[in-house]
Amino acid sequence: MNKTDSAQKQRYYLFDNLKFFLILLVVVGHFADGYLYELYDRTKIIAGKPETLMYNKVTIFLYAFHMPLFLFLSGLFQKRDCNKSVLKKALSFFILGYILKCFLYISKCVFRTPYNADSKISFSLLGGDGPFWYLLALAVFIVLTYILKDVKPSLVMGFFIMLSLCVGYDNSVGDMLVLSRIIVFFPFYYAGVCLSPQKIIDLCSKTFVKIISWIVVAVWAYLSFAQVELVYPLRSLFTGRHSYQHVEKLTQMECSFVNRLVAMAIAGVLCFAFLGISVNAYIPFISKAGTQTLSVYFWHRTVLYVITHFAVAEKLEEHFPDYWWIFYLLIAAAVTCILSLNIFAKPINAILGAINNQKQETYKRTIVFAAAYLASALILKGFFTNNWWLYSLVPAMAVTCLCSMKIFGKFRNAISGVIMTRKEK
Repeated sequence: MNKTDSAQKQRYYLFDNLKFFLILLVVVGHFADGYLYELYDRTKIIAGKPETLMYNKVTIFLYAFHMPLFLFLSGLFQKRDCNKSVLKKALSFFILGYILKCFLYISKCVFRTPYNADSKISFSLLGGDGPFWYLLALAVFIVLTYILKDVKPSLVMGFFIMLSLCVGYDNSVGDMLVLSRIIVFFPFYYAGVCLSPQKIIDLCSKTFVKIISWIVVAVWAYLSFAQVELVYPLRSLFTGRHSYQHVEKLTQMECSFVNRLVAMAIAGVLCFAFLGISVNAYIPFISKAGTQTLSVYFWHRTVLYVITHFAVAEKLEEHFPDYWWIFYLLIAAAVTCILSLNIFAKPINAILGAINNQKQETYKRTIVFAAAYLASALILKGFFTNNWWLYSLVPAMAVTCLCSMKIFGKFRNAISGVIMTRKEK
């Protein structure tokens, strides 16, 4: 390997190190999320369940930037004008997202917590909240980027920023099809698409950028830990899930597009700041673990269900009433490190490999089936209260079979021929 290749490889350690830091924050955030101090309605507290204000401080600090920055890094390595493997990549994330969704539902049913032991655990095929949203959104982002590849980037960015500000006024847009998050977070992903890793590395290597970045991080840390009640209402906006009306109910704060604009601006500045303070050098274990973030993301929620099932936090509070929250976060860090091992990546790689090795025709049929099923589900859900998801399989399979028939192929080719003839004229 020559010096140029070696330098090129080293430059990208910045992103590997940063990705490990971000996935650690994702796991820490999910661990802390179940034991937040109820700031707004103390009637909602559950007897016997530990809570600490420190977790509110931790979550508001990391929720402001960790997912936007993750999406930015995903977009950074997505070529805007590349048409190769777009279908494969999008379909891979879509299928993996639904596999994760089903797996988490089973895990949640098996490893019930002391607080939902008697409650019914529902499954929503088209909606719901959970880590799977990131994979589904990523699939949509890849397709969107390809569709908009010939559109001026400034127009795309401006349109989606405006759309993300307006969508908060529509109460019907939320977890259904993870539509709210797709709209709100797409500008962060697209910003990465429009930039290059080399430019980011060159910029982050400048001394004044590092100084500004450390100042920004320090200011946000002060606000998060010393003025938590001031900034904590923004947490509901940082998730990208909720309408403005819903945020008002959750936080007792008046909310409008101005609040979301502030939240997006904070997220953008913090993304830049954490890029600026990241280390561009090989760090033992961390740099390698930074390449395994997908497997950590896939498995960590199930591990959390197991830990919650055995009431680990409650036992820690019983033995260490003042420091239980520290030990619990250390467990989260240990889980992140363990799930970064290659053994946990092998099942994920096997799934992705099986998807990527399929023929092009298989992808087309899968997309036809998914689109037909989605359309059928949206229609039949209004007619059937129960089992609508099962009934939707029939028209979806019928449409897929119809599209696979030779007569349909001839009809499609005839239509394409007519269109081409008109264009030539």
